Amino acid sequence: MRENRTGLLAGFGLLSAAAIWGFAFVVVKNSLDVVPPTYMLAFRFTIAALLLAVICHRKLKGLQKSTLKEGAVLGFWLFFSYLVQTIGCQYTTAGKNAFLTSAYVIIVPFLGWLLFRRRPDACCMVAAVLAITGMGMLSLQGDLSVNKGDVLTLICAVGFALHMIYIDKYTQRGDPVVLTALQLAFAALFSWLLAPFLDGAFPAGAFRTDVIGAMLYLGIFSTMIGFLLQNVCQKYTSPNTASLLLSTESVFGVLFSTLMLGERMTGRMLVGCALLFAAALLAETKLSFLAKAFAAFYPDAYEESAYAIDYEGLYQEGYRGILFDIDNTLVPHGEPADSRAVELFGRLRRIGFHSCLLSNNHRERVEPFGASIDGRFIEDAHKPATAGYKKAMDLMGTAQGNTLFIGDQIFTDIYGAKRAGIRNILVKPIHPKEEIQIVLKRRLERIVLHFYKIQRGKL
Repeated sequence: MRENRTGLLAGFGLLSAAAIWGFAFVVVKNSLDVVPPTYMLAFRFTIAALLLAVICHRKLKGLQKSTLKEGAVLGFWLFFSYLVQTIGCQYTTAGKNAFLTSAYVIIVPFLGWLLFRRRPDACCMVAAVLAITGMGMLSLQGDLSVNKGDVLTLICAVGFALHMIYIDKYTQRGDPVVLTALQLAFAALFSWLLAPFLDGAFPAGAFRTDVIGAMLYLGIFSTMIGFLLQNVCQKYTSPNTASLLLSTESVFGVLFSTLMLGERMTGRMLVGCALLFAAALLAETKLSFLAKAFAAFYPDAYEESAYAIDYEGLYQEGYRGILFDIDNTLVPHGEPADSRAVELFGRLRRIGFHSCLLSNNHRERVEPFGASIDGRFIEDAHKPATAGYKKAMDLMGTAQGNTLFIGDQIFTDIYGAKRAGIRNILVKPIHPKEEIQIVLKRRLERIVLHFYKIQRGKL
């Protein structure tokens, strides 16, 4: 109960961070007319760094040079990314700025491929195609041109991707809170050093009441509290859940910019946003939520053939009864029992196994096959219904704990055995020629097997 409550609170914290960052796009857009981009970063990073230094000052004592160097690297990429993003917000809408920034989720695995030779998986490849399509629909204008703000925002996404890669590298051996404080301090330093060169003189309107309020929001909430919520809450939730919740930042960005800035999104732009969000979801979660849903169909074991299974070993494990599907498990679809099938059932009897055929086919198909192997059979089993499995165990005089099922179809054979509480072994179909309804199911089976193999570490 306590773990569930902690997980819910952590999820709420991450969603709150996403909402805070989403609203920051509106604050930045409203403040750029008074405070130039680099000075805005100087204010927000300085406020956040000072407050965080006060909170964790004990941890900052006795810092090593290597830690300072890592903080400087993180601070540079944080400063660069936010600078390009903030400048880009001057030339594009807050909503587009929010969604195009989220492209860093797709960029990260491809930078990892370039830097560390870790090739992205199929999910990342599909996510990249979705993202490119979404960015095109979101950014391309009527003449197929892209404005300056969109380009700068995409550059910012690359910067954030590099920032994430270095965070992953440095936090493996360092304190994430200390690194957060250092990166904010260095980002503030870079901002103050470059502000006079990039933005000119100190902004005269910086001390207006509304501007002070905006800078305090960006410094306290969007920077310090946002990063602390992310660091703390990710300890109590899974990476996939955290990524999903944080990726809603772009959704909040569009929502707030529409409600508070009056920005309008065309139908094409909304489709682009949806594709970008789908790409981020796919890249981050690897469709793990589908993997969990498909787990109900995963076989207990997966073998090349019913004729390649170690039956002697299974008998030694305590199994005494085996149920078999017929078509494409023992013989090609519609074929009679061949010498290999007859020999297999003779071998099983010599080992000491009871056996029974369990088929969805009619009696005209199943009875002759059963007679050929001199074995029991049940026709019209209606798999994945469990009644046939239970009837077969009664015929063999076995129970759930010492019975197993062998078949070639996931959604009938394997799922039915799992529902009946029987250990099951999936085998590859003997022959590709099958009825049309089975061919269609095979396409769905490939998806289930893809996630099954990922879970088993075979991909």
